[in-house]
This record gives sequence, C-alpha cells and structure tokens, in this order.
Amino acid sequence: MKTVLPFLSLLLLLTGGAEAAGVAPHRAIYDLTLLRASEGAQMRSAAGKLAFEVDGSRCDGYTVNFRMATKYRQESGESTLIDTLSTTYENAAATELRHQSKESVNGTARGSERITLNRKTAESEGTVELKSKPGEPFTVPAGTALPMQHQMRLMALGEGGGGRDSSVVFDGSDGARPFRAIAFVGKQKPAGAIARDSANSAAAALKGSGSWPMTVSYYALEGGSETPEYQVSFDMYENGVATGLVLDYGDFALSGTLADLKLLDEPACP
Repeated sequence: MKTVLPFLSLLLLLTGGAEAAGVAPHRAIYDLTLLRASEGAQMRSAAGKLAFEVDGSRCDGYTVNFRMATKYRQESGESTLIDTLSTTYENAAATELRHQSKESVNGTARGSERITLNRKTAESEGTVELKSKPGEPFTVPAGTALPMQHQMRLMALGEGGGGRDSSVVFDGSDGARPFRAIAFVGKQKPAGAIARDSANSAAAALKGSGSWPMTVSYYALEGGSETPEYQVSFDMYENGVATGLVLDYGDFALSGTLADLKLLDEPACP
C-alpha cells in the first residue's frame, strides 16, 4: 500500500493565501471515500477522515495542523490503516519553513521527520536540514515557492479571471524532494452556484461566497515524467475553505466531502 503523502501543498491550497482578501483561519473535517480504483490497485474500498486546522496571520505567518486516517481494504480482504499527522509553520516573509510529521500503519509507527528550510529572501536559494540526516543539508533552487507563496499565485490567477501556473514547490512533506506543480484555475463561480454545498449543512458558512475551481498536478522535478505523481482538485471559496476534494494517485482516487467546518478568530496584526 502506497503512502498518502505528500499533502502539505494540498492543505495550504485549501487554506488560502496569506495575502488573499477574506481568508479565514478555520478547522475543517472531510469524510473520505474511494472514488475509483484500477485493477492494478487491487482495492475494494477506502474510507477515512481528513482534518486540519490553519491558524495565524499575514503578519506572524501561518501554522497548519493536519491529520489523515484512512482504512484501505484490498481485494484479498486484508485492510491497512494509514494514520498521518503533521504540523507546519511558514513565516510571513516566506524565508522559513518548519515541518514535522509522523505516520503509523495499523497502529505501528512507520516513521517520523523534522525538516527546516531557511533562506535570505523569498526568491533566493534555500538551505534545508532533515533531522533524520544530520550534517547532510541540501539546497532548493532559487525561485522555489513555499506553499503560501504558491497559493498566493493561484489566488491572484483566480482574481484575474483564471489561468495556468507552473511553479517549483517545496513543502517538506516528501523529504528532500521539491515538485513541479502545474495548476489550472477556472473563472469564479458566483455565491450559491455549487449545488452540493447549498444542500450541505456543514457548508452553511460558505453560502455568501464565490469560489474558484482548481486542479493542481505534482510532477517529479527530475526525470521529465509526463505523468503526475498525484493530482488534487477542489472548489476554493473566497474565505479559503475548499469543498469537493478529489485526491488522485493515478491507480486510485479518494473523494473528500466537507463534514464539519468552524471558522476561527484571526489574530490582529500589530
């Protein structure tokens, strides 16, 4: 069974950019189900929860706490429960990233990691250190976007009428690997245009907001593969809450339905 990481880029896409108007710190929970599976996946079903909380401000930076627990049942009848937790902080200047994560499979710890990135400016080369490999720092190239930087670009695309973006993104969720993220942002949908959300009581706080459809595909930076390693799509509302999640890993895909939403207070900037 493949792991379900990386997800930090997805989470920060769901939370909205640090400079986007009306972004609301919030706690969201999604019910996960199996949307489709190829014969090669040999998967009968999948079900679980995805929960995250975003807190902070454009002055102090943002922290995302995340947990995803999913049980996969194979055609053989065997089941696998993958439980992943992470906490990530990105400062307001996009010069510092701190990421820590741990994962268990069927209740047995499979691994944990702590990663830090530091750089002089938001566009300069960055130095990354992994706790699992002390004394072996590596660099990410100049121009690499951290997740909030990437999201601000996509929000700007939406506000400008939609379009395509190609960025190198590093979020720390897959160790030393940055990704090439190809994103498509559609034209804004007016408030109340998404029927599934109008009928969902958990999405009541979204009824007065417009949204943008987004799809982001993540490619290995090296090797020139034309097939993404994974792809996410969703509708993002103006306050940064996402609905209609599809997490596509190629041989299988999960669907995420908003089950609970709580808007949190946003700390005031000094």
